[in-house]
Amino acid sequence: MIATALRALFPPIAWSRLRFRGGLVALPIFVVMQLVYPASLEQAEWVEATSQFAGLALFALALGTVIGNGRLSARRASLVGVVSGALAVFLFTLGVSDAGPLHARAAALGIRVNNYLTQVLAGEAASDPTVFILFLGASVWASTFVGSFALARSKRLWDAILLSGFCLVVNTSLALTSLLQDLVVFTVCVLLLLVRLHMVTLQERWARQNIVPTGEMDWRLLRGGLTWTLVLVIMAVATPRVGAAELVNNAFGSFEGPYHRVEAEWQRFFAGVSGPSRLRGVSFSDSIRLGQAPNLGDRVVLNVDAPAGHFWRAVTYDFYTGQGWRTTEQDKADRIDPRYSGREKIDVTFDVVVPHANILFAPNEPTKVNIPFQFQTGEDRNYSTSLHAVNRAQAEGPYTVTALVSTADKVTLRKATTAYPAYIKTKYLQLPTSLPQRVKDKAHTIADGKATPYDKAEALETYLRQNYKYSTVVRAPPAGRDPVDYFLFDLKEDFCEYFASSMTVMLRELGIPARMVEGFSTGTFDPEQGRYIVRELNAHAWVEAYFPQYGWIEFEPTPSETVFPRVEDVTLINDGSAVVGENGAVRDANDPDALGRDEKEGAGPDGSDSSFAGGVLNVVREIDPRPAIAAVLLLLLGLLAAYARFELRFRDLAPIDRAWAKTRLLGSYLGHAPAASQTTYEYADSLGRAVPDAHGPLRDIAHARVVDRYSRSGVTDVELDAVENAWGRVARALIALVPQRIVRAIARFVH
Repeated sequence: MIATALRALFPPIAWSRLRFRGGLVALPIFVVMQLVYPASLEQAEWVEATSQFAGLALFALALGTVIGNGRLSARRASLVGVVSGALAVFLFTLGVSDAGPLHARAAALGIRVNNYLTQVLAGEAASDPTVFILFLGASVWASTFVGSFALARSKRLWDAILLSGFCLVVNTSLALTSLLQDLVVFTVCVLLLLVRLHMVTLQERWARQNIVPTGEMDWRLLRGGLTWTLVLVIMAVATPRVGAAELVNNAFGSFEGPYHRVEAEWQRFFAGVSGPSRLRGVSFSDSIRLGQAPNLGDRVVLNVDAPAGHFWRAVTYDFYTGQGWRTTEQDKADRIDPRYSGREKIDVTFDVVVPHANILFAPNEPTKVNIPFQFQTGEDRNYSTSLHAVNRAQAEGPYTVTALVSTADKVTLRKATTAYPAYIKTKYLQLPTSLPQRVKDKAHTIADGKATPYDKAEALETYLRQNYKYSTVVRAPPAGRDPVDYFLFDLKEDFCEYFASSMTVMLRELGIPARMVEGFSTGTFDPEQGRYIVRELNAHAWVEAYFPQYGWIEFEPTPSETVFPRVEDVTLINDGSAVVGENGAVRDANDPDALGRDEKEGAGPDGSDSSFAGGVLNVVREIDPRPAIAAVLLLLLGLLAAYARFELRFRDLAPIDRAWAKTRLLGSYLGHAPAASQTTYEYADSLGRAVPDAHGPLRDIAHARVVDRYSRSGVTDVELDAVENAWGRVARALIALVPQRIVRAIARFVH
């Protein structure tokens, strides 16, 4: 009984029908083409365990070819592919593990997957790369199995290369290693297979028509195909990018925000991946991953008219994932009410040369702007996390921001209460469960002897500035390592994001609410223009700690910058240690114009700040996939809408009538509409003559329709499955001719 059920679900394979489309000549080319993607994954070095992907691909290729040549319906074949793929990926992943016996490896894999899910659901970064290995294995299996099955079943190469090609392009775009050679090999294989399969199709057509080609016909076709293949590859490599790429790149601006959010979530899900993404620049997005080298130059990005030098804030981060930072406070508000003491009001005008989406820059705590704007904030409306223009074009300025900057002295901040609001404690004392214990211990070792939160913050600031070095070389943490732990105990020198992150994390461990801030440092003051010139290399990260009654107070742990000027006691203003400017701001007497930040270690030859990643960067973003992704998304949305409309049009028909109605409609689109006098068989034959590749399945659908309408017994389940398969083949054959129809229509319109 069980054997009967299995035979019903999975009909036996007709081994006599087992063959590869294109013969033994095309088989090795197809194998190489399918192995390019797993080989590119190994070259990209995302994770260490990638050696199993080639074997997984070969197994998927063999199984897909066998099932594609069998009698299983497409649905049952998909089920077999999914179940077999899950089992194969699981076993191949266990095979590269060195945890001991098979059962021990399986248990360890289950524990890692469970820990991964726990971290992801908690909003933290998942540092274990195991799930990413499983994901890559699943992509290898899916692309190879689907391609092999599609080629064996439909006999069309394009069905076999779409998924593999897509996976290869994505991997090539994101990998830090140049994988251009993989794309070239894949393209050559595809073009050669197209030539070979076209030869097979011609031979079959000649055989049906009793045409005997000359003996050299195969070689002549193959030689011509190879020649054109090489020509196309050379043109693709040598031809410069067209100007339309710039237009597409500008159009991508509308998708930049969602794109960065998707990128950030992807990086959080797979934070244990060795190779960092190359997509990250100074985007001031809602999330960042530590250890990524920004693509910065020396170009001017801001011209700032201000009464004194300040840091120009862009975004703040409240959630530490264990691999980077996220902004979770994203409520929109038209106004906030910062009721803090020890603040002075200033007006700052920004003339933006290089806009960053709709972000508006501001010093410390902005309160209003002279253009339509919105605050990004949380439930507590006493502060903002960032400032945005309502109209993206107005973010280029000029615009004037009114802000409240702190003038509180050290004595005042030492007297601040520790009665933090509950909302502040919930948001700004958060730490991931994966934070190493020695990071916590180090924070207590440095600051436990200090009496007040301010003294503890100053102690951490001083410790980082005196014991760690600033470096323009950005180094990513190893896979699975917490970047703060890696910086404090191994690196001990790097760039500003490591310093700011380390101080923020240690402040939180001490019970002091803190957040990391990104924006630009002061820049260079130009006496002739009377304003600050801010360059791309002035991009910077610093720390803000929260003091009740006084709000967010800035700290500078990076030694390449001078500390924020803050006197011991403002009442001692006449002792020469501090001066008061015309606007009442307290500043260091040795640097009354607050320009000292440009005359320090790490400044560029022209005085510009290199605190973020100055100097010669060792990672350059060679391929920017964003314009291509935007164009593909638009195309996919259009195709999805067209497909939904097409399917809904026939949703109320029976399966056979639906297949026939769809066939008639597609035929009409191609200029082969049925005549009123034609019978079902006559129309199928006429359309089959116009599209020879669809002639057989058209007859199958026509026959099933006639039997369904005029036979007493009706169609069987086997015939229904045959109609489903026949419709798929007809659809692929007819849709493939649509581009030709469009081109001919355009040509007629032009002429």
